[in-house]
Amino acid sequence: MTIQVIGTTVEVLGKAYQVRCPENEVLALQQAALYLEEKMSEIRKVNHILSIDRIAVIAALNMTHQLLTVEHEKNRYAQMVNERLQALEKNIDASSNESDSSSNS
Repeated sequence: MTIQVIGTTVEVLGKAYQVRCPENEVLALQQAALYLEEKMSEIRKVNHILSIDRIAVIAALNMTHQLLTVEHEKNRYAQMVNERLQALEKNIDASSNESDSSSNS
């Protein structure tokens, strides 16, 4: 099954942008554009004199920071889960060894 790449239009701060993306990702792209629009609008409300380019860069930096923070937290939680699993495996092994030595006696 081949996924069709199609053209679609997204709007950010009143400007329309023609973009191409896989057909099955159009909705996600539109949601991303809405999120970007929200973030850029928030920045524009605080500082009216910034150019659209500057607003876009600030929004991109803020969103990248959010993404990296979430990635860091995800990695930290994954490490905690792995450490906990290793501790549980050690407990299971220890219990299994105790059980084996009890049945051999």
